[in-house]
Amino acid sequence: MRARVPLDVDLEDRLLYGLTPVRLAYMVLAVLAALALWSSSWLFTPARGFSSALVLLVGVALGWGRWRGRPADGWLTDLARFVISTRRLRWARPPTPNAAEPELDGA
Repeated sequence: MRARVPLDVDLEDRLLYGLTPVRLAYMVLAVLAALALWSSSWLFTPARGFSSALVLLVGVALGWGRWRGRPADGWLTDLARFVISTRRLRWARPPTPNAAEPELDGA
């Protein structure tokens, strides 16, 4: 008896406009943040418009952005992991005076 296996079992579900649940959440949060920036009164109007548009563009890039077949949030995650794994902070110990060497008093 032969059975056919569906080929799209491992694909993510698309909810709205081709967005997966995570990408849709990026868009919703970006729209809410842009609306909050626009309706705030602590900035003058051109600055509020620019910051709201910038937040919306970041949301669009995270929602629909792809480069070389990978989503933008995957690239950002990989970049953050690379920076964290290649840059290390260490406490510098103060130099201890060597007992065998005499100290010079400005001479």
